[in-house]
Amino acid sequence: MPAVSSWGGKKLAKGLVLIWATILGAIFAWFPSGDYAPAVVSWVAPSADSTDVDPDAAIMVTFGDGIDPARVRINSFWLSAADVAVEASAIYDEQNRSVVLSPAVPLAISTKYMAAIAVDARDKSGNPLTLSRRWSFTTRRDLEQGFGGQILIITSASQPFTKYYSEILRAEGIGSFESIELSQITDQLLDRFSLAILGEMPLSETQVGMFSRWVQRGGDLISMRPDKKLVRLLGLENGGAPVKDGYLLIDTAADPGHGITGETIQYHGAADLYTRKEGVTEIARLYSDASNATLHPAVTLREIGKAGGQAAAFSYDLARSIVYTRQGNPGWVGDERDGNPVIRPNDLFFGAKEGDEHPDWNDLERIAIPVADEQQRLLVNLMNLMLEGKAPLPRLWYFPKVHKAVLVMAGDNHGTQNGSQRSFDALKDNDPAGCSLIDWECYRATSWIYTTSGLTAEDARTYTADGFDIGLHVNTGCKNVEPSVFSEIVAKQLHDFRTKYRDLPAQTGSRTHCLPWSEWASTAKVEARYGIRMDLNYYYWPPEWIKDRPGFMTGSGLPMRFADLDGTMIDVYQLPTHLVNESGMGFPSAIEAQLDRALGPEGYYGAFGTHYDFTDDFDRQLTAAAKARGVPLVSARQLLDWTDGRNNSHFAHIAWSDSILTFDAFADPRTGKMLRGMVPARSGGIEISGITRDRMPVDYKTETIKGAVYAMFPVESGTYQVSYDRSQTADANPDK
Repeated sequence: MPAVSSWGGKKLAKGLVLIWATILGAIFAWFPSGDYAPAVVSWVAPSADSTDVDPDAAIMVTFGDGIDPARVRINSFWLSAADVAVEASAIYDEQNRSVVLSPAVPLAISTKYMAAIAVDARDKSGNPLTLSRRWSFTTRRDLEQGFGGQILIITSASQPFTKYYSEILRAEGIGSFESIELSQITDQLLDRFSLAILGEMPLSETQVGMFSRWVQRGGDLISMRPDKKLVRLLGLENGGAPVKDGYLLIDTAADPGHGITGETIQYHGAADLYTRKEGVTEIARLYSDASNATLHPAVTLREIGKAGGQAAAFSYDLARSIVYTRQGNPGWVGDERDGNPVIRPNDLFFGAKEGDEHPDWNDLERIAIPVADEQQRLLVNLMNLMLEGKAPLPRLWYFPKVHKAVLVMAGDNHGTQNGSQRSFDALKDNDPAGCSLIDWECYRATSWIYTTSGLTAEDARTYTADGFDIGLHVNTGCKNVEPSVFSEIVAKQLHDFRTKYRDLPAQTGSRTHCLPWSEWASTAKVEARYGIRMDLNYYYWPPEWIKDRPGFMTGSGLPMRFADLDGTMIDVYQLPTHLVNESGMGFPSAIEAQLDRALGPEGYYGAFGTHYDFTDDFDRQLTAAAKARGVPLVSARQLLDWTDGRNNSHFAHIAWSDSILTFDAFADPRTGKMLRGMVPARSGGIEISGITRDRMPVDYKTETIKGAVYAMFPVESGTYQVSYDRSQTADANPDK
């Protein structure tokens, strides 16, 4: 039986909170800190001084093999925030030699916690030991919140998909927004913002009147699957029953469709049918299938009043569509569809189940197109169009130094004696001369391994110090398991892995052996508990299904957070494994096609997950294709650090006056010197003429991205000023 801490019960916690609030400081001063007794206390979770910790994270202290696990007795285990004790209980897990703390409720967001433990134990010779450790960690900030600015996301607590628009804007490099609950929206609050995104939610007549008045005053509103009470404002008329899981065709002949794919692409969820009134522009049209158009718009825009207000509508909920496109059909959760007994992520997309035939969830005839990403970019183009003549919207580029493609090198080592070493050494042999590791110039990779691997602890330390990423290859025995069992497997195997490789940093990425995924997002939730936040389980396979068609199974090349079935965000990034050595595709041509579409005129940008298992030369083919095109080769850990750093970087205090845009920039240290910003090079008949940071000139270059011309510039923390002048092109073409 596990030992239960005498300090852990609810009654004691409730009765002693005030007492502990005054004496915890003294208690913590008594506990040694840092790496005290490293031979016995092998690791703690969350790791000391870590940030972005999930509020439901596993909190534990694990002991090494120098103690008798049967002779451990918990003396004390405390958890506090701001010197206030947190109600919790503690048990000792003898199998994993870990003391596990369970708070009564999930931890608060954006909060620093202090943990401390003291135990009485005996070593294997029977000698008494008193062990202690204290450390701190900080939970992540609220995922739905941005950093303030001219953009408002209107959310509803009863409709969590409305909060996913924050993840969509972050993925598109826009952090200058606020998310506010509908019940808190007032006329006065709306006037603080230039543009608002209204997620799918019911509205009262009073709220409809409030939004209508704001648009008349010059506000820009984008409504997602709008409440029918808004049709008058939007210039629409009801046209029939909704259509689910159809297609849309974007008008690429005019803004904001310039640069977006001109093929029909899927949406998921329900789209309402409308007809347009006079003066309403159709940006995209609904199709009942890939080739049959309807008479109904998918996206519209209407100019309203003399103050420059505009109202746009998506007839479907873009956030829900993005999540379903990326994560699969929620109706197929737990359904084995591809004929293989292991339920994998691809089963959420596989339509041709024997006895239950359906079209594939995402159209494999359109698999070369990142259909989710293209719809997000349409949203951003629409936002830029609506903001013309107002403050141009600054944003951040997807990847370091304006790279348009990245290969995330990730091998699964199933116990080989030297597979990881050979692959790592081959990458180093290909390193450009004088390359900078922190600038993504050197070639690095992840290897997920078993403890039976031939990689020694010393070798692992050496490779990790040289920038490689090594972690556990979680193995369920290729069995579908319940979430609670999966959590136990992860805990036990992480313990065994850390016992052998005790000096490696905490693991942050994962791809489970055989890819079992029998629920919607339970694997991601377990990973979040253990600090694993870059998931590569969505695996483009099997060969007879994909039929040598390289592309985007999930419709995306961007790392974005998972969402639960109700739309609630999970702080784990989904990065699909796009390029798989066992997928049966023609290699290296499939690798080259994926990269060339990202680098070429299609603009199908992406961080492309890879899989190899040291049974062939696939890692060398990936290296050759990337090297020939100047594409970075990075580990899953590098991509996570970049993504977190980019998402934490932002522009603030955005102001627009006399054709001058000013803003403060914050560049997270994890982005190094690689962060790039982008502002519209032309807006409302004026054209960019210069950029300064802290009054010093900044070099920039203009580039057309998805049909819009941007000025691309390096971002460092400081105050920026972007100057615009009336362009000769605009003077010569006043209608532009």
